[in-house]
Amino acid sequence: MRVATGLLAPAAAVALAIGCDQETITLPEPPMAAETQQLVALYDMPTATLNVDNIQQTAADARARLQEIQPDWFPAVVSDLLTRLRARLDDGSLPSDPASTPKARRAQITLAANIHRICAGWDDPASAPDEATNGAIDLTAIIDTGQLNPEAWATATACRVRVPPASSGGAIVVAPTVRNVTLDGTLIIYLLAPVPPTSADAQYLVVFNGSITIGDQTKSASFDFEVDGTSVKFRVPAGGGDAIVTVGTTLGIQGANASFSCDLTALTCQSSG
Repeated sequence: MRVATGLLAPAAAVALAIGCDQETITLPEPPMAAETQQLVALYDMPTATLNVDNIQQTAADARARLQEIQPDWFPAVVSDLLTRLRARLDDGSLPSDPASTPKARRAQITLAANIHRICAGWDDPASAPDEATNGAIDLTAIIDTGQLNPEAWATATACRVRVPPASSGGAIVVAPTVRNVTLDGTLIIYLLAPVPPTSADAQYLVVFNGSITIGDQTKSASFDFEVDGTSVKFRVPAGGGDAIVTVGTTLGIQGANASFSCDLTALTCQSSG
C-alpha cells in the first residue's frame, strides 16, 4: 500500500510491502553488502602505519579529501532522510534498531519500505514541493522476519540542496555564502545504531557514488564517511593502508600503530597516542 505523510518536508510518500510469512514477499538484496561490512570494520580498525616521516603528507591528503566529502552539508542530507524513516517506523510500531533481537512467540513482520522524498530546492523561503524542479531521493530499507537490516540504500536524482538551508525567518546579521548544489548518485547507508529520531542521534556509515554540481561546476564523486552525531570521520590512504580522520577543530588521524592531531591550516601534527 502507499501511505502519504506530512512528516517529510517538503513532501514524501512511503510504500510498505508487508507479509507475516517470509514467503509472501520477495525482499530486495542490499547492494554491496559484504564490501560495506568490510568498510565498517576498517573504520573500527585502521590499517595505516603512521610515523613522523609520512604524517605531513597524510594530513595534506586528508585536507584535500575533506573538500570532496562536503561535511558542511552532505551528512545533513543523509541524517534528515534517516529521521524521516524513523518517524515512519515509529508510526507503524516497527523495529528501528538493527541490533535488537525479535521477540519470540510473535508473528515476525517482513517488510520493504520505500521513502520518496522531494528535495528542498534552492528557493529561500522554500517553495511548494516540486519534484520536476527540485528532484528527489528514494530510500529503501528492509525488515526481515522482525529484524531491521542495518543496510539501507538510496538514489538521488537531480536533488537540489541549498547550502545553507533556506532560512526560517528572523534577522540575518551576517549573510552566509550561499551555494546551490545538485546531487545525483547512489548512497549506501549502514546503520551503526538505531535509526535516529534526530540528526544529533545519527550514527551510520555512508558510501556515495555519483556526481555533485555546485553552481555550474559538476564533478564525479566517490567517497565514504562515518557520522556519530555531529562528528564526521573519513578514510585516507596512508602508510600501506587506510588512516581514519576525525573532523574537528583539528584533524585527528588514527592509524594501526599511532594517532596524531593535526592543525588544519598549518598542517603541523603532534602525536596523540
